[in-house]
Amino acid sequence: MESEENVLIHTDSGVLHIGIHRPKKKNALTRSMYLAMAKALKDSVSDDSVKVVLIHGTRDAFSAGNDLNDFNTRDFDQPSPASILLRELHHYPKPIVGAVSGVAIGIGVTMLLHFDLVYASDTSFKMPFVDLGACPEGGSSLLIPLLAGHRKAAEVLMLGDAFNTQSAINMGIVNQQVDKSEVLEFALSKAKALALKPQNALRTTKRLLKAPQQTLLGQIIEDELVIFSELLQSEESQAARKTK
Repeated sequence: MESEENVLIHTDSGVLHIGIHRPKKKNALTRSMYLAMAKALKDSVSDDSVKVVLIHGTRDAFSAGNDLNDFNTRDFDQPSPASILLRELHHYPKPIVGAVSGVAIGIGVTMLLHFDLVYASDTSFKMPFVDLGACPEGGSSLLIPLLAGHRKAAEVLMLGDAFNTQSAINMGIVNQQVDKSEVLEFALSKAKALALKPQNALRTTKRLLKAPQQTLLGQIIEDELVIFSELLQSEESQAARKTK
């Protein structure tokens, strides 16, 4: 699989590594980065050498979210690249492990909701969709309340309050906090452990775990994408983004 300039992709010991690598912009995601990540996931579904996916950022950032310039120059007549990635994550049949450090903002948090295991160092998480004149995405309006309850979801999605790794653990977004110097290797060790498991049993277990909410979640993702796009085009959102 080929790497895009800011997305580093390789496979080793059954683990597909997808590294978000745009450190000067805190790994803010661009159109080409979304598409590269989505393609890597899609291609790996039929690649028997890939047992597990490990997605990570750099030491100081998982992802600062969507590049705001891409919001401002988006062609609303075309599907958003972020939506393509979110759909791939939603349907992906193999285990996904995340290693998170530094900051995880916006879709940098939303992605984690679709991972199976997430390990994080001391990280600042934030979902500032309302502050941008937008709304939750990627099924987060369903998944955050399911994980954390309505009131905590309101703090995260309505107030847009930042929260730390311990709060992310309490909310069910992160499995465990690991030292910054060790988080990537720790997550990789878990990915390698999964890669050694009986694969049909592993994927069947993932499918069963997700089955009760999978159909509803798919519909929520599609509904959110339509509303998110409409809100981004509003005067309110355009004015909010100018202040960022």
